Amino acid sequence: MASGNLNAVRAIEGQRTKLTRVAHGIAYDPVHDLIIAAEPLAASLVFFRGGASGNTPPLRVIQGPHTGIHQPLQVAVDPVHNEVWIADFGGARLAAYPLFGNGDVAPLRVISSARTGMRLPAGVAVDPDTNLVVAAARDARYRGGLYIFNRTDNGDVAPLRVISGPTTGLLGVWHVQAWHGIIYATALNSAYRMPYDPGGHAPMPGCKGPISEFAPGPLGFIGIWKETDNGDVPPHGIIRGADTQIIEPGGLALDPRDGEIFVSSGRINGITGYLTPQFFAPALSAPD
Repeated sequence: MASGNLNAVRAIEGQRTKLTRVAHGIAYDPVHDLIIAAEPLAASLVFFRGGASGNTPPLRVIQGPHTGIHQPLQVAVDPVHNEVWIADFGGARLAAYPLFGNGDVAPLRVISSARTGMRLPAGVAVDPDTNLVVAAARDARYRGGLYIFNRTDNGDVAPLRVISGPTTGLLGVWHVQAWHGIIYATALNSAYRMPYDPGGHAPMPGCKGPISEFAPGPLGFIGIWKETDNGDVPPHGIIRGADTQIIEPGGLALDPRDGEIFVSSGRINGITGYLTPQFFAPALSAPD
């Protein structure tokens, strides 16, 4: 229920934590009381107890050449199957690891390569209720979309469905969550243009220099879709507009019990919460 300009109740910080300044993805596992952070600068995952505070070392760290981790952004926990997933932005892949893994451990499964259709995956969510994994990524023309796979997929596999197109409003994407057949996604909506193709290292069309560019687009938003949606489908629900203070939404968290959605925004340097019980209605998660 925190609100306003408040001090944190606890803070995990300091050199012993192995946290860097860009832990873009953080997840909480309520079943095992774990906090997990994805570290793109250190190419690692760090695990803490839920009550950790101060300059405390992590319980475990997944890091090393056998992990294949390159630049993880979002992290997702599957406490039902004891797995943790990452969206590896620089590695252009999704990867699952054992939840209690430690050290230089190889992934259990990796979803990557040409048939996936994904570029620059920034978000990943796992829905153990439907046994699906959802990625927020871009296509070969760097347009945003939501890519839906079976949780047990491995290798160069085609997605079951892709939600993408002008009607979706997904110019750019960042983080994503999945719950009982519903997808929740933050639309960053800046057209990110890499100077090089992550796969073939070829110069991108129209890029004249070595610096990546953010082309401005419309204001960002939070949108929801069904996991059964496919193609250019408009969101079934949306949070956007000047009063929402959503400009460049990043991190996304759900509280289905209380009907709330939380999003972090770099522009306001804070976290905003929205009471949207209608976004968690049983009718919305019902199959088509």
